[in-house]
Amino acid sequence: MRDLDIRGAGNILGAEQSGFISEIGIEMYQKILDEALIELKETEFKDLFEEELKNRDFVKDCQFESDLGIMIPSYYVESSSERLKLYKELDAIKDEEGLDDFKLRLIDRFGDLPVETDALINTIRLRWTAKKIGFEKLTIKNNRMTGHFTGERDSEYFSSDAFGKVLDFIKTNPTASKMREKNNKLTLYFEGVKTVSRALYLLRMI
Repeated sequence: MRDLDIRGAGNILGAEQSGFISEIGIEMYQKILDEALIELKETEFKDLFEEELKNRDFVKDCQFESDLGIMIPSYYVESSSERLKLYKELDAIKDEEGLDDFKLRLIDRFGDLPVETDALINTIRLRWTAKKIGFEKLTIKNNRMTGHFTGERDSEYFSSDAFGKVLDFIKTNPTASKMREKNNKLTLYFEGVKTVSRALYLLRMI
């Protein structure tokens, strides 16, 4: 990376001027580079990276919306600034070990978890699972959970093992969920989802 910065990455990225990284910013440069690498893996080096491509995540993150009571209530953590800090910390956790550690620290500092906070922690697991399935967005509202797939109908996701598992789940559990298309957007929905734990159970079945 340092060598590229010194020599200028202009020609590599299709720009003639040197110092291209400095102009567009390191985060944008890394995004462009990541996209270029993915394209190479999917085309010229497809055979070499066949196994990796099969198991890759097709979405970078899953947006979550809900009308359920999911929060760190003020009676549990009184300081609003402290609650905000905890929300940010929770959102940045990347694995189960981190979630377990976060939960234990909350209990140690503030006492037993309220139901709402336990549900909040489970929403992180829910988002991870939804992302792995291939949902760009997941909503739980009016007792219905809806998973929103990518709107790019030519996406390789729809010929992937991940989407194949969704189809297999629908075939073997015909009453558990329904798939529908509206405005060129494909969704999978489940009725009677009143808790995060129920939602997590259903998605893990896929």
